[in-house]
Amino acid sequence: MSFSIQAPIDQFELPHPGGTGTFKISVSRVANPPADGKVPVLFVLDADIGFALAAEVARLRGTVGTLPTAMIVGVGYGAEYTEFAKLRTADLTPPLSEAGRAALGGMTGMIGDKDGGAEAFLAFLVDTLAPEIERRYPEASATDRILYGHSLGGLFTAYALLTRPDAFATFLAGSPSLWWDGFAVLGHLPAFAGRLAGVERQPRVLVSVGGQEQEAPSKVPAGLEMTIEQMQAMVAACRMVDAVPEFVAALREAGLADADSYIFDGEDHGSVIPAAMMRGLRFAVPDPA
Repeated sequence: MSFSIQAPIDQFELPHPGGTGTFKISVSRVANPPADGKVPVLFVLDADIGFALAAEVARLRGTVGTLPTAMIVGVGYGAEYTEFAKLRTADLTPPLSEAGRAALGGMTGMIGDKDGGAEAFLAFLVDTLAPEIERRYPEASATDRILYGHSLGGLFTAYALLTRPDAFATFLAGSPSLWWDGFAVLGHLPAFAGRLAGVERQPRVLVSVGGQEQEAPSKVPAGLEMTIEQMQAMVAACRMVDAVPEFVAALREAGLADADSYIFDGEDHGSVIPAAMMRGLRFAVPDPA
C-alpha cells in the first residue's frame, strides 16, 4: 500500500457576515481518506497565522495511514498582521461593557477598538461555512466537527461552547482570553447546564495553556501603549494559567462529562501553539485503541 505525502490544499472566499469584506477559507484535505467513512473536520481560527501549522500537524499525523487525522479548514482574512490583529478582535469577541473597554487601556493600538462580533461569527461558522464545506467535499463529516482557537480565538471557542454546545463535537480552547471584559464569558455558565441537557450528544472539551503565561513580563510588546508596571498588573489580573483548570472544573460541575485541561510546562503564549495543536488533534481524533 502506498500513501501520498502531500495533502491537496484549496482556497476560496466567502462574504463576511457584516456585509463588508470577505473571509479567506483555506482547506487542507486528508490525502488518503478512508473509503468507508467520513473525515473529521477541524475548523482553525486565525488562519492567517495558524492554518499552515495546523495543516502540517494533521499531515504529519496521517502520513503513514496508521493514525487518524482530520481535514483542516482555516478561517482568515488574507491580511497583513497589523490589520489581521484588529479584524480578529472584532469577530472573535463578545460585546465589551464600558468598564471592559476602559480596562483595555493601551491595548487598543494593537488589537483595535471594534468588538462584539462573536455571535455573528458563530452563526457564519455553523450556518454558512460548515454546510459549504460539506457541499464542496463529500468526505467531510457533518457530525464530527472540531473547533480550535488560540488566545482571543480560545475565548471565542469558550463562548461557542457555552452558548451553542451542539455546534461542534469537540471544542479546543488554547490559551483562552477568559479575562475579556472582566471574565464576562463565565456569565453564560448558569444557562450552560440547561443547554447541555438539551443536546443529543455531549461535546468533548480540551482547554490548554502555556505554563509561563502568567509570569510577570520583563518588557512591553511592541504596539502596546502601557508601562511595564501596567503590563505586569494586566498579566496578573488575566490569570491565564489559574483560570484554565477553574473553567474546566466549572464545566464539569455544569454536567459536562468529557472536559479536561492541560498546562504545557515551559511554554509561553506564543510557543505553546504547536504543542496545543498536536495535543488538541490527538484529543479530538484519538489514537486507535
